[in-house]
Amino acid sequence: MSANMLSKPMRGRVPIAVAIVVALVGAGLGLRYLLVWRAWVSTDDAFIEARVAQVSPSIAGRVAGVHVSENQEVQAGQPMIDIDSRDADADLAQARAALRLAEAEIDAARATFEAARTTTAAAVDEAGAILESARARLTEAEAQQSAAASESTQAGSDLARYRHLSDRAISDQQREAAQSKARTAEARLEAARRNVAAARAAVAAAGGRLAAAEAAPHELAVREADVARAEAAAARARAAVDAATLEVSYTHIVAPEAGRITRKNVQPGNYVQKGQILMALLPAERWVVANFKETQLEGVRPGAIAELHVDAYPDATFRGRVESIQAGAGSRFSLLPPENATGNYVKVVQRVPVKIVFDEQPDPSRYLLGAGMSVVPAVKVR
Repeated sequence: MSANMLSKPMRGRVPIAVAIVVALVGAGLGLRYLLVWRAWVSTDDAFIEARVAQVSPSIAGRVAGVHVSENQEVQAGQPMIDIDSRDADADLAQARAALRLAEAEIDAARATFEAARTTTAAAVDEAGAILESARARLTEAEAQQSAAASESTQAGSDLARYRHLSDRAISDQQREAAQSKARTAEARLEAARRNVAAARAAVAAAGGRLAAAEAAPHELAVREADVARAEAAAARARAAVDAATLEVSYTHIVAPEAGRITRKNVQPGNYVQKGQILMALLPAERWVVANFKETQLEGVRPGAIAELHVDAYPDATFRGRVESIQAGAGSRFSLLPPENATGNYVKVVQRVPVKIVFDEQPDPSRYLLGAGMSVVPAVKVR
């Protein structure tokens, strides 16, 4: 009976102790919520994202070789695909032959131009020398004409004076000598006049020849235009060689940057078209896009600290920070944005994408983070 009396108080104290423990746990959880959980916002609508470089050919052709496999790590510049280059090599050889022909035509046009310029210069110099000589002969002929005119005038004056003298003052022989001298002087004057006329004609002819020689630069301009046309043709041929060389380079597809091959969809022997997607290359950089509710964004700011928990690695916690917040809800940028101005309206809390970057990219040898993997991020807002 005494045992029963002792057990009754003990049974009464157990519920009290349980209530105290529950109260303490509740108080602890509440305190933790106030101090810790309220300082963070979290969402399970978040995924790993990565840049995807689509690998596609710049020319059409048959695949001659594939040097990478699915999920292979590649380095920048590493060969990945070879396309049959025989057509491109033939086009390059043809373009180079056309370039050599164009360069030969340039040399020929330049040689013709130089010859024409030399001939023109020589002709102008020769015509100028002939003109100067003709002018000198004209000057000399005019001087001789002037001397002959003076001599003829003097002889005429002497003859006129002798004619007025009486026969006793001058002999017949002197009179005849004066007449002879006057006729000779007149003849010399006439000859001098003819020489002057001939010299003037020679000067005119030499001037016309010089004018014709100086007009030859028109032909020189034609030759110079030929050189310009040949140089333009060579420039076009050179551009064709560059284009053909580029086409040949397109037959060898290399990795644009380091990354991991995925979605490989090409085999040797396939005929591929220009722009056809053959595989995807994912660089090592990863980030998280978290779709937070709009009611959670009050304290989310670029630079805020974040903790990232990837579903594939539940025991690992990754550190990061908020890089940017999209300027609009995700639904606004969907293929078919909602039209709230029609029909009945039901208010739905919208989600806004937030980009979170890792402080340090996870080691790919330990954590293989693929695009689209689920993440639970927590962002510190207080």
